Amino acid sequence: MQLIELSVTNFRSLADVAGIPIHKQTILTGHNDCGKTATLDALAFLLGERHIVDSDISRFAVGDRERSALPAIGDEEEPRTVTVEAKFELSATEAKLLQTATPVRVRRRYVEGEGTFLEWHAKVPEREDLRNLEALKAPELRALAADVGLTLRDGQTNVKASWYELLEEYSSTVTQVTDWVQAPAELKDALPQLLYFKGDSAESPEAVVRGILTAKLREYTLREETRQRITDLETEFSERLKDDAALLRKLVEDRCALDEFSLEPQIQFKPTVSSVSLAASARGQHPVPLSAAGAGRSRRITLALWEASQQLLSEATEGSDTGGVIIVYDEPDTHLDYEHQRRIMEMIKLSASASHSTVIVATHSLNLIDGVDIQDIVHLNSRDGRAYVQSLGTTDTDEQTRRFLSNMAASLGFRNSVLLHEKCFVAVEGATEYAALPALFKLAFGYPIQSAGIALWACGGNDGALNFAKFLKEHKRTVVFMVDADSQRDKQKEFSYDRLLKYGFAEEDCLFIGNPNELEDVFDNDQWADTMNEQWPRDDEKQWTAQDVNALRTEGKFSKKLHGLLHQNSSQAPRSKEDMVVALAQRLRTPSDVPPSLVKVFKDAVEIASRAGSHYWAEEDE
Repeated sequence: MQLIELSVTNFRSLADVAGIPIHKQTILTGHNDCGKTATLDALAFLLGERHIVDSDISRFAVGDRERSALPAIGDEEEPRTVTVEAKFELSATEAKLLQTATPVRVRRRYVEGEGTFLEWHAKVPEREDLRNLEALKAPELRALAADVGLTLRDGQTNVKASWYELLEEYSSTVTQVTDWVQAPAELKDALPQLLYFKGDSAESPEAVVRGILTAKLREYTLREETRQRITDLETEFSERLKDDAALLRKLVEDRCALDEFSLEPQIQFKPTVSSVSLAASARGQHPVPLSAAGAGRSRRITLALWEASQQLLSEATEGSDTGGVIIVYDEPDTHLDYEHQRRIMEMIKLSASASHSTVIVATHSLNLIDGVDIQDIVHLNSRDGRAYVQSLGTTDTDEQTRRFLSNMAASLGFRNSVLLHEKCFVAVEGATEYAALPALFKLAFGYPIQSAGIALWACGGNDGALNFAKFLKEHKRTVVFMVDADSQRDKQKEFSYDRLLKYGFAEEDCLFIGNPNELEDVFDNDQWADTMNEQWPRDDEKQWTAQDVNALRTEGKFSKKLHGLLHQNSSQAPRSKEDMVVALAQRLRTPSDVPPSLVKVFKDAVEIASRAGSHYWAEEDE
């Protein structure tokens, strides 16, 4: 099961936070007390690895309907409820086992005074009394069968199993609805294992070892032969407790004058490594318990244990069709220098590369934030003590991407230029390129242009932009111009090749777009005709054709002639060339739709950015 989304209600500062996106590798950022650790602990609750205590329950006022649905403190009419809901992608094996489609929604609720409930959103009988047959006793099953008009078939004995089988078959034939119901045992077994590493565990390697070995121990219990033996033991001890439970039930009924008192113990063995003893010794020295060793040695051992855990976990996840593992790090950079933080980042990437693993990291570390795609960053912010989520989606525009980065920078106290970690400034001539190229880049590569370390800016065809570009280059920043191909020939253009040379730029500082002249040229006739028919239909109701477009590809400026043709024949013609190119870019759907010549220019820019970044500025360069 691959976790893809998390929602939390009434848990600490997470009063009502919905749709937290979870990727294979997710970085949770945000200022202190914004809900990062609360999110990780809420996930641990969902997976059954922690219990709810009173201090976990959110206490925001009932009046704020936007953030909380809690009753006022002291209101006894309705118990307070903590809910953690997740969306999981299922493997083919898991979907078959659970007999459901993917993705599946799962939630765990804590209801004050009532307990904890694991539920899933599934198709169930419309009649509620047919939904949880396993929990009913034989008399209750018999009464329910009579109510729906069922009797035992020939050969069936009058026992619970017979009535259950009869009602189970009947339930599959009645009207079904989709609702939250108790999760089956198969789903509970299929939930991912959680391995939770906390920053303060750097002082306690024992806690790290206990977590790793417990995860492995539970993985072993999921094997078919082991699971059957555990089930047999649970059944055996349930039988042994029957007489004891019956005695307790009878005593309570007698002492309290009750007609009936229900008492049915549920036996479940959940293996765990309760403790572990560690000792270490340097060469020629006696072993010393880690509790008596220095903090420096503990931190080094903890980091080594985290790295070693990757092999153990990959062996578990790669060889399984179900379950998987979620590895959580809460401030893993605590007490670690930059070199060790880089090791942590490499370890996180390795963990996330396993097919059945997911890694979630809560951190302030710029090293860790800088090491991932910005689409994998989830920024938690808070307003009046209540957390809310900011993240990038696959359909977000370049403007939304820049807004997200700017807001995150302001919240974390970074300069925008630091958080953007731009390695390469790419200057484009005007508004058309600035508006269209980010969308085309994202379609071609699947991630925003900022993730490649590229900061795009529109020069607007003025000397001020050229002077700024010259200033950046003189200060050891990588600057590249992405200009129309005819800039090499047309000396009248604002960014002609000769003009760039006068400002200190060379041929290797230029990436040329166009076939043969400009950006509009690189799109084929069919792409233009399709966009024209959709966006700017002809007034005479005829269809634009590829031949209409191709006739314009003669000497002269193709974009100018195309824009003129649209204005001559369509009252809905675009106002500018910028609108024209942006509309075409939005019509493209797959990476293969992006013209190969443009993809090559993008790849060249990515290659330049990969070699760029901050440079050493020697004293003799001043």
